[in-house]
Amino acid sequence: MNINSLLQCVQDAYAALTGLSIIMFDLQHQPVTKVSNVTELAELVLFSPDGVEKLCPFICISENGTQWRRPMIVQTGYWGVKAIVAPVFVEQRVEYWIWAGAFIEEKTKLVIREQCAHVPNSEAWIPAIEHAIEQPISAVEQKLHDIEKMSLVCSELIHSDRQKQQYERYFRLLDSAADRVQQVSLNVDDFLHLLQRIDDHIDFLLYIQQRDREWMVANAVGEKAERMCGKPIKTAFPPLSDSPYPPSVSCFENAALDPRFSFFVTHGIRPKVVLAYPILRDEAIEGWIVMGSETTSSLPKAAAPIGSIMIKYWSLYTKCESAYVKMDRHFMRLSMLIEIGRAMNVVKNNEEILRMMTDFVAELAYGNFVFTVLKDRNRNIKVYGGAVPEREIAEYYEDVCHRYFEAEGKWSNNIPTLQATKLGTIMEIPFFVHEQLHGVMSVHMKHLEDTKEAEAYVTALIGVGTMMMKQNYDYMPKQELNIDMLAEHLTAREMDVLHLLVQGCSNREIADRLFISIHTVKNHITNIFQKIGVNDRSQLIALVYQLNHRKENQLGTSFGTRSMK
Repeated sequence: MNINSLLQCVQDAYAALTGLSIIMFDLQHQPVTKVSNVTELAELVLFSPDGVEKLCPFICISENGTQWRRPMIVQTGYWGVKAIVAPVFVEQRVEYWIWAGAFIEEKTKLVIREQCAHVPNSEAWIPAIEHAIEQPISAVEQKLHDIEKMSLVCSELIHSDRQKQQYERYFRLLDSAADRVQQVSLNVDDFLHLLQRIDDHIDFLLYIQQRDREWMVANAVGEKAERMCGKPIKTAFPPLSDSPYPPSVSCFENAALDPRFSFFVTHGIRPKVVLAYPILRDEAIEGWIVMGSETTSSLPKAAAPIGSIMIKYWSLYTKCESAYVKMDRHFMRLSMLIEIGRAMNVVKNNEEILRMMTDFVAELAYGNFVFTVLKDRNRNIKVYGGAVPEREIAEYYEDVCHRYFEAEGKWSNNIPTLQATKLGTIMEIPFFVHEQLHGVMSVHMKHLEDTKEAEAYVTALIGVGTMMMKQNYDYMPKQELNIDMLAEHLTAREMDVLHLLVQGCSNREIADRLFISIHTVKNHITNIFQKIGVNDRSQLIALVYQLNHRKENQLGTSFGTRSMK
């Protein structure tokens, strides 16, 4: 049953109780209910050509700001015929009016009937007045009391219905947020727009985040608020300065009059109410979401808890999304580690294995560079990555050699360590072949939070690489692949296929790019394998490493390999 039907039932009950005709109007003078218990006298008052217009002065009282909070007796505008008018409050505001009438007080019937004899339509008014029951003062007072009860009942019904509608709106909002996450990525701007739907009076929302040790507006929603993006927030801003622990949502009323909110006033926003929600990650405050209104001094009581639920949900979502990104990255790197292990199994040259190990770590991109320093100082040091000053490279090289290879005492610890250098923080991982220190891999760490991940991947890679090098020392190497066969024995079309193979293209993708059939692609791949002496695609990865390394040695200009003697 909707709210209008409920109000109609309540009105019918009180019309039967009081014996009056009752109807409800809104502030625009539109009927909310149908008339209950229509009497002759009430019908003449309500349904005369100017009946509603004569009621308007009483209904409009609330619009003029008069503090009329209880029912009162008013004149209907017809010769002493009276009615009871009562306001219906919803959340401290008058939103409806109850009209209950019409009646005449005791000892007034004779005078009213004499007046009706001289007016138009007297033949209808005189019988209606005659049939009306004169109401004594005590009866009128009881009717006032009954109509006041009706007003309170209607207020509670309307308030409960509004709350129900608001909660249904909140549930739809939460459901919408869940749907958005399932369909697309929910970024900060989208989430702020969702939060704005909590209440129609929310004019602006800000996402405040700490960057470079300074709090600033990272995202904003609202015509005025959007101009605040990228602007720093002073630490006097209450959520930043007065945050309780554990932090919780904070409400600030009359914020425009608080000097600590001058940041808003400076940018043309004069908030009457502000809600600030902390964004937590690992029990630390990562940021704040601030919402407010310039049009109302208070938001619904449920706005704060619903906002908190949505923000916790969004925080959980961002954590899950971050975890999924990390998981995908781990899967990709594990696949790379497996492929590089297969390739190292094909390559029987230990120097080539070391170069492949360094290449792989450089592709993980933990920092600006990767070094592989070998114990044999007559051999080359491998340098990969960003623009590193050569003088600092030499200094670091000498320092590693001294600490690991020349200092007194035999180095036997293969645990990675972090070393602070002029080049930044570097993770050093010594590696051993046949229990002899063979070299040190040095990985620049741009972000220390990546240390554990880097340690896991690099030590795993070194474990695979050193195992392959041990095998090379224990067994005679098989005949190495002859790279010169690529240029000497492959046709132009086979070279095209090989080029796409090493890029990781499938047979279908190669066929589509070269506009040939899959069957033809398979034939070309079989011929390539036979001509260059490999059995599968993993061996091709090794070929690519060998080819690139040979080109670097021929050109002699690569930054990737420098001789340090």
